[in-house]
Amino acid sequence: MSAPSPEWVSVLRAMRRLFEQEPTDKKRLGPWEDEAIALMKRLRSVQASFDLEEIVWHYLIDADIRVKDEGYARVQREGFESWLKDAERALPPE
Repeated sequence: MSAPSPEWVSVLRAMRRLFEQEPTDKKRLGPWEDEAIALMKRLRSVQASFDLEEIVWHYLIDADIRVKDEGYARVQREGFESWLKDAERALPPE
């Protein structure tokens, strides 16, 4: 197995930061969504290089729904974090 590209490492670390800073109220939603949109643009420009599951895209675009619906939020967080942990296993130590 080859080492992950620097871009992939950067993307995964950005995803982890977003996950750890996820908004729990509407007040913090805007800045988080701005970061998610910027990350989605990066992902789209290099998407062919990455194996992204649908949960990633839904997580990045559904923050407003998660703020309103705790049940949906819990399911999405669990799915995204599971995917993220699997992806991070290939990262070099920081």
